[in-house]
Amino acid sequence: MSVKRSIQICLILLLVAASFASAGKASAWSYCGSYYYVGWGDTLFKIANWCGTTVSALRAANGIPYYSNLIYAGTYLVIPSGYSGGHYDPGYAGSCGPTYDYYGAYYVVCRGDTLGGIALYYGTTVNHLAWYNGIPNANRIYAGQVIRP
Repeated sequence: MSVKRSIQICLILLLVAASFASAGKASAWSYCGSYYYVGWGDTLFKIANWCGTTVSALRAANGIPYYSNLIYAGTYLVIPSGYSGGHYDPGYAGSCGPTYDYYGAYYVVCRGDTLGGIALYYGTTVNHLAWYNGIPNANRIYAGQVIRP
């Protein structure tokens, strides 16, 4: 076994050990602030997942009836579990592009992005991205949409 390979194995073992050392420390964290700016294509379910809360809590905090899912782009929602520093705004240029979360890598579509460009970035095909993300028309994606590779 080469020295380079031994160093790689040691680094991997250190990373695994470090991940187990910090695994027990859970803390509440959210991508959202106390308020969320609703963008085009947002749904209560998507906002609840993004902000680390539930749809029921969002409805209660904002006076949305149980039988209604109507929210309007350009309005603000109160986030019951949000922190007071900042918010996620799909129209903001810094809130799009490649990123990752607990479930792995994903891409928040920016204005002007194409599924072909995102597929090229992740080294996959347009057909795979469309199938995996349930996109019926690969030519129609929108800013703020989340694409998992």
